[in-house]
Amino acid sequence: MLGACASAPAADPSDHPPRSFVKQSSHALVNRPTLPSATTGQTGIAAAVKLATRIYERETKGTKLRRETTRISRDAILLSSLSRGDLAGAQAEADSQLTRPSNHFAHVTRISVVRGARVLVNATLNSDGVYVVAPATRALRLHGRPLGTLLVSIQDVTGFVKLVHHITGADVAVRGASGHVRASLGAAAAARLPTSGQVTLAERRYRVRSFREPGWEAEPLTVWLLVGA
Repeated sequence: MLGACASAPAADPSDHPPRSFVKQSSHALVNRPTLPSATTGQTGIAAAVKLATRIYERETKGTKLRRETTRISRDAILLSSLSRGDLAGAQAEADSQLTRPSNHFAHVTRISVVRGARVLVNATLNSDGVYVVAPATRALRLHGRPLGTLLVSIQDVTGFVKLVHHITGADVAVRGASGHVRASLGAAAAARLPTSGQVTLAERRYRVRSFREPGWEAEPLTVWLLVGA
């Protein structure tokens, strides 16, 4: 069910999952944290949920996201284009932010600028960029003049699912109110999953726990963790 490869941002020293979460590179993760009972039973799934919520918080409120949002909010070309009403120029600069080589390390996946209900700029890294975790927001001004509100996300939902699955060992499914769904387990993508309890998928029994988070534009997301019962 997971499409184009999405990668997780590199962890900041002051803002990362548990110590046993070790980066091999910006795209490879090794050394899963040891979960109680090897992620089996109630204790294991509770630990997996705790880790997943911490990862979501890091991706949506962490130091790296704040740093990238600050950087983009100071983009002189973006600000100048917006101040002149040159939306094509502003869009081109936002697109450039995503495609330049430095974004291999910045991992920005979606950039938008809105003014009220109007979307002035909307740039996505790839097809997964339309379904991303909650962004940081920043008011844009030039010489005291308000230009709009910047929204920046550094992780798409596909990448979040892959990251949580890799770290916890649990299967993961995320569904949005928009109808988007991403899952590490194909059978979970279309199944009716309980908020908590057990479910049988492809003749295998799983313990299930879920939690909710806001996504892009506060879209309600439900995240399920599934471990073998």
